[in-house]
Amino acid sequence: MRLVFVEQAIESGASLQHLQQCLAVIATLREQVATLEGRNESLENKLSMLQSTLNNYVAENDLLKRRLFGTKSERTNTSEFQLVLKGLFPEAQELQKQYEQMLCSGNDPEREGSEPKPEPEKKPRPKPKGRRDLSVLDLPRINVDIDDPELAKQGRLIDREQSFELLRFPGCLKVLVKHTAVYELARQGQKTLVTASQPRRLFARSLCNESVYAWIANEKFGLGVPLYRLEQKLELQQASIDRGTMCRYMEELGGTLGATVVHAMFEDARTHCHVLSTDATGASIQPVRTADKRRQACDKGHFFTVVADCDHVLYHYTRSHTSKAVSELFAGFSGYLQSDAASVYDILERGPPGEGEKPLQLVGCWAHCRRYFFEAAVTKHPAAVEGLRQIRDIFAAEAKFAKLDAVARLSQRQHVIAPLFDRFFAWVEHARQAEPGRTKLTQALGYASNQQKELRRVLLDGRLALDNNRSERALRRIVVGRKNWLFYGSDVHAEGAAAIFTVLASCRLHRIEPETYLREVLRVLAYWPSDRYIELAPNRWQATRSRLDPAQLAAHLGEIAVPPKVELVWAAG
Repeated sequence: MRLVFVEQAIESGASLQHLQQCLAVIATLREQVATLEGRNESLENKLSMLQSTLNNYVAENDLLKRRLFGTKSERTNTSEFQLVLKGLFPEAQELQKQYEQMLCSGNDPEREGSEPKPEPEKKPRPKPKGRRDLSVLDLPRINVDIDDPELAKQGRLIDREQSFELLRFPGCLKVLVKHTAVYELARQGQKTLVTASQPRRLFARSLCNESVYAWIANEKFGLGVPLYRLEQKLELQQASIDRGTMCRYMEELGGTLGATVVHAMFEDARTHCHVLSTDATGASIQPVRTADKRRQACDKGHFFTVVADCDHVLYHYTRSHTSKAVSELFAGFSGYLQSDAASVYDILERGPPGEGEKPLQLVGCWAHCRRYFFEAAVTKHPAAVEGLRQIRDIFAAEAKFAKLDAVARLSQRQHVIAPLFDRFFAWVEHARQAEPGRTKLTQALGYASNQQKELRRVLLDGRLALDNNRSERALRRIVVGRKNWLFYGSDVHAEGAAAIFTVLASCRLHRIEPETYLREVLRVLAYWPSDRYIELAPNRWQATRSRLDPAQLAAHLGEIAVPPKVELVWAAG
């Protein structure tokens, strides 16, 4: 084209200088065209990136609206195809539109007829002074005489000292009046007074009996009742125990249980259980006050739950959700650990085991896999419906084997569910190649592909479940508490709460009434040998209780005769 232009210019008689100028202009125009083409390509890339970001934001907005206004369950009544229909929230959108119009017109229904009210002056709470006098309470009384037969042989009874203790009975409170014998003895030619020794107690200097500890623990950590409400309830029953005192009681109770029964339960789970199911959630911890008493944000802690076979439901508090904390929690365990795909668990399978230890195996959760496809379907990805349908077929096939024993269930899984796994993961790999960009669907497909080895491990043992829902259900107790009392007073209080959560959840697992169990175990624990604490765990309490003296266990005070140890033989495999 350039030669043709030059030939035409020569024929027309143009000068050489003019031709050079024309060529320079052409070269400049070509450079500008190339620059514009590059800018156009860059703008197209930016436009594509912005469009992808906008689609992700729209998908997240749809998901958040469903979490706010839709059903909490991931199940559907008919089929998963309902999730891709448009207009899931017309009522919510219409109400939001009406409310915005009222705000724009100045007619705020929340402000009409309302005037600011002066805040009432806050009166400081009076500080308690001295030990509470239970003798003035108008409550039923139980009198107990504390004698010493050996001292009675050496001297004579001259008086009885009174002391009081608060007891909890189902539906009411009572006062335990202890009449401790005082003897006059002759020693080295002089008369002296000796008081009969008190029966052994777990909380020796406490105002309350162990039955009150059991009641407070069950009310707060079992039923989710905050301490300020328990304080109000006790005032109605003519017993005044402030929430600070109850908080110290629970910290002391949790520390005692954690160092004895719960510690033995963890050791038993790591040593003898085959399948552990675990999950974790966060919790707020009250910050330490600064010297200038400025407000600070709450610290963050984490609660782990560990469901050990059908034996224990365990809780463990840790300051951080890290690989180090996970390694310490599951040290010594060599079975199957079922969890979500959090990276903190990778060290358990990747790290070298200790001397003589077998490495544990991580097992995936099909419920987590399904959740990702469910979120993709909510955000209008039609291909996600196919993933939901195939996972539904897997769960439907597994439901038919629910009543079989572990060996029969494993055999049926290998014949029926293994082909469904092969079909599902083949579809996942094909769909990943056809789905571009970063969307909810690619996230779901990536999770399924990356977790394929862990998800297939349910074919190795019939005792494994398809999902990790049992540990997530156990975490609901922590979540309910997080909503009811907002934060834990300290790391020590959170550790004690984890121990109490462990005991109460394990009681419900074995259908034992928690308050009765706590009352009886706390009565026995002061006399129990330290190397046999596992016998007091909920899964063995019925057998241990049957070997105790019922009269001694029912008494509010007195010795407990510890039965001889029974050796247990563990079945292999």
